[in-house]
Amino acid sequence: MWRLAVTTDAGKADVYAQALEPMASVVSIYEIEPDYPTNHKSQPEEWATDVLMSGTCVVEALFEVPPTTDDLTASLAQAATALREALPPFSWERLEDQDWVRLSQSHHPAIVAGKVLVRPSHVDNAPPASVAIKLDAGRAFGTGGHCTTYGCLMALQKLHFRPQRIVDIGTGSGLLAIAAAKLFRGADVFATEIDPRALEVAAYNIRENGVRVRCVLADGWRAEALRHNMPFDLIIENLLYRPLLRFSRDTVRHLAPGGRLIMAGLLGGQERPLLQRFRQLGLILEHRSHDPEWPCLVLRKPGP
Repeated sequence: MWRLAVTTDAGKADVYAQALEPMASVVSIYEIEPDYPTNHKSQPEEWATDVLMSGTCVVEALFEVPPTTDDLTASLAQAATALREALPPFSWERLEDQDWVRLSQSHHPAIVAGKVLVRPSHVDNAPPASVAIKLDAGRAFGTGGHCTTYGCLMALQKLHFRPQRIVDIGTGSGLLAIAAAKLFRGADVFATEIDPRALEVAAYNIRENGVRVRCVLADGWRAEALRHNMPFDLIIENLLYRPLLRFSRDTVRHLAPGGRLIMAGLLGGQERPLLQRFRQLGLILEHRSHDPEWPCLVLRKPGP
């Protein structure tokens, strides 16, 4: 098995992933720390912990048979040309023979968050839970193992009211939308994604879990389905600092009086300016998770 790792910006990662997919057995995208060494030869046990929600990504491609250098370079160069940039840094290494399916699955155990159980399909023995969600790791972000997703799952269970209209902005795998639909039966739940393929993953996971969630392809709040169904009394945004800030005015406008915003994906050092922004827009901090590095915030819009 051979591994190629291409380091690029988060907004460009999918272009390189598409270029590598015809040749590779598996292609994945990991968000990493900005100072990640591009020549670092990581081991499989590190890959599952490389998701750190920064603006830099590694596009990882695994090959059973390595492509020729010319084919590989041509594919990457074509993607770089489409993005109007120079060829990004990449590393190439041969991996030791292992049971890669078993090894990958070992990094995705069942996750328990309060009364919610997130169980991958390969896990047979899992603890009992009143809310069980079947979900496998895939290209779309959100399996319950990261602090931000875990914090949102816990925040959903601490709400002191039953929301009737819910939207998960940037749903990724669909996990939080599925959890909301299971926790608040009968609510109208929407899930949005800017990436069509991630939305397909979310729609598949939603069907597998037997819940009713309307999937919407949208860049933030730019969708007629959202405008026609506003206001929402619960908004979930597990994103990054910049989109949280960019969407802030629309988020508050779409939130019903008395409604709640669950917000995560920011680093601890980004909490103060983001809170200041939402306070200026009229929201009140109601709850904060205890994680100092990855805070999850619950804010309330004044009203009945």
